[in-house]
Amino acid sequence: MENLNDNNLQSQILRTITWFDLFSQPLTAWEIYKYLNYPTSYTNIISALETLYDKIGFKDGFFFLIGRENIITERFRKYNYFKRKIKKARIFTKLISLWPSILGVAVSNIIGDHNLKDSGDIDLLIITKAKRIWSGRFICTLIAKVLGLRPNIKTKRDKICLSFYISSDNLNLEKYLYNEQDFYFVYCLADLTIVYNYNNIWSKFYKENIFLKKYLPNNPEPIFNKEDIADNFKLGLIGSGLEKVLKKFQLNIMPQNLKNQVGQSSGVMLDDNIIKLFLIDKRPEFINLFNNRIK
Repeated sequence: MENLNDNNLQSQILRTITWFDLFSQPLTAWEIYKYLNYPTSYTNIISALETLYDKIGFKDGFFFLIGRENIITERFRKYNYFKRKIKKARIFTKLISLWPSILGVAVSNIIGDHNLKDSGDIDLLIITKAKRIWSGRFICTLIAKVLGLRPNIKTKRDKICLSFYISSDNLNLEKYLYNEQDFYFVYCLADLTIVYNYNNIWSKFYKENIFLKKYLPNNPEPIFNKEDIADNFKLGLIGSGLEKVLKKFQLNIMPQNLKNQVGQSSGVMLDDNIIKLFLIDKRPEFINLFNNRIK
């Protein structure tokens, strides 16, 4: 079998297909090209794929590991789930976008195009104004709570997960990589689905995160059309005094086991320019699974 640790085009293509297989995601030739951790041309991808048919399958425009043809049907199902969830994310975003602190909203934790499970919640990455991250989180959480959109013990399906906020003075997220093998985080950032883009904040975001090019040298720069860039009415500004009150209030009611993980877990961060609330950081698990698969 091809040594997947070799630094050649064929082995890198197999590595990419293997990584996405962890998430039951077959890939098109174009997706292999843009997700590849190897600088090359699309033409070279097509040529290399033709040499790998003893190791990969091809059907309905998708490439997959041999024996994994069933994930094509699953991908089509996930596309329908994705459309339903995006509609819900847009409705919620229209409400929170009136708040002055909220500058950008994107659906995150998507590994591959439209790859969302039917039973899963909707993870949002939210950008707030500098020094206004706590007031931003407060209004998002309040609206989700009032509308019954918070995930709960009974169900997460189509609920809004509000566990990741960054401020506009902390857009470069390279320092939050788990390690150099953290492709989960890389692909999540590369595949954000933008649902709110105030004053083109996401263009600034991707300029700040130029490190993504080190991992995905073939991935094209995202293009934002004029209709994607919002400039809507905003409610009045929030003062620093109220920001401090809302921060103190939220920290007081936050579960102690979550606060105890600050500095202990890479999934939990509580600061004035980042709030990350993943009690279980699954990135080490994905890194280990992938490394075991390519041995």
